Amino acid sequence: MKLLATTILLLWTLNSLGQTHSNFITKEQALDDFEIFKTSLREIHPNIYRYTSKSDFDKAFENVRGSLNENITNKQFYNLLTPIIAMVHCGHTFGIASFADDKQGVLPLEVKILNEKIYVLKNLSSSQDVQAGSEILSINGIFSSGLLKDFREKQNADGYGMNFKDRIIERDFKWKFATFINQPDSFKIELKDYKTENKKNVTVPSLSNEVITQRLKQFKLPVEKPLSFVIDKNNGVAVLRLSSFMAKNIKKRGQNLRKTIKNSFKELSRMKVNNLIIDIRGNTGGKVFATPLLFSYLTDKDFKVARKILFKHGYKFSYPEYLSRNKFNDWVNSKLDRKINDSTYEWTLHKITRKTFKMKRKPYHGKVYIVTNGMTASAGSEFASLVRAHGKGIFVGEETGGDFNGVNGFDRTYLRLPNSGIGLLIAGWRSIMAWPENKNIGHGVPPDYEIHPTLENLLSGQDTEMKFIYELIKNK
Repeated sequence: MKLLATTILLLWTLNSLGQTHSNFITKEQALDDFEIFKTSLREIHPNIYRYTSKSDFDKAFENVRGSLNENITNKQFYNLLTPIIAMVHCGHTFGIASFADDKQGVLPLEVKILNEKIYVLKNLSSSQDVQAGSEILSINGIFSSGLLKDFREKQNADGYGMNFKDRIIERDFKWKFATFINQPDSFKIELKDYKTENKKNVTVPSLSNEVITQRLKQFKLPVEKPLSFVIDKNNGVAVLRLSSFMAKNIKKRGQNLRKTIKNSFKELSRMKVNNLIIDIRGNTGGKVFATPLLFSYLTDKDFKVARKILFKHGYKFSYPEYLSRNKFNDWVNSKLDRKINDSTYEWTLHKITRKTFKMKRKPYHGKVYIVTNGMTASAGSEFASLVRAHGKGIFVGEETGGDFNGVNGFDRTYLRLPNSGIGLLIAGWRSIMAWPENKNIGHGVPPDYEIHPTLENLLSGQDTEMKFIYELIKNK
């Protein structure tokens, strides 16, 4: 259940460094890669047709076939594959290929997507003509609406929600432009100025990632650890911030996930705090134990998280030579799974499905507020789903990533296409949650109060969601 940025970056880097392929492949090579891609995706993914019909996939596959020319660049080929990957609507299934050249520069702007528009959040160039808060109307002649549409069509996410896609696009905007479009020496940007609202055209030279990283340091942004717990005695409010469930990464920062959760609730009990805010914005998951552990402090009865874990492939693959899997482990596991039919198997040994989790002897009985955003995904979203299913919290922010009725993940397979060298990480198992699948179909957890920061809030550093919750508490 991990959606690890470090894993993505590592595999991305390995793919890029290990690339010994030509920039071009022939039509025959592209067709070979495409057949391996299509077959492996259908064989391995546990529910490829959960959100998109087979007929729609068949049409998309045929459209790609018809788009293959006699010679095609790897970059063009990747641009054809990524919309199909996005059609799976799975946050744990994505392409891994970088066509961004570290020796060339990228767009030196950080952006924010608000109300279908793209705004400059930070200007890391030396140009004084680009004001933070200005709306980007076009880049190198491509309208922002076109960029947004293109990047969304190529960005994976669970279900039909758009929030996760937009948060990833914001974070990786310069890399998506480099990978899917190009890396020019400069960018001609049409802006609507933040202060005057006048339209103007500016030219911004591209910068290396190293220079951009150094200029980011000049903003002197606070370096926050992934976990924090504070009690505001004056207002009777405690804030438990859990921006990650990745226990190993948390440990590297000198913190401990289990201890932080345990000690926080111990302090809540000792101080008799009646309002608890659990902030899981940006929490893209990590360790499976975090969800039941955290929820055990919020519930007054024992509970289950998931009922089943299902998969499709039965450890049989048409192209095993291109898959990164352990054959011995697959052989052992094939003796332990339970066959339901020729296309469905159940993994029965994972404790997330076998175990009924115990409530804590003295659970928290105060008011609970959960703060979420689109980057609340994987195990972070699973925790939010568990709280929503049991009605144990008030949600503020935006709809989570993930799917309220269970995401795909666990036993993921890395596929490397032999001719293009393009990589693909494919989710292996699907979790069936412990509640009926009749609400929020294809969506994450919707907030009770949908709160989005305004552009002014972002530029001033104001935490809109927290301010709103404090007002809720104050006005009861």
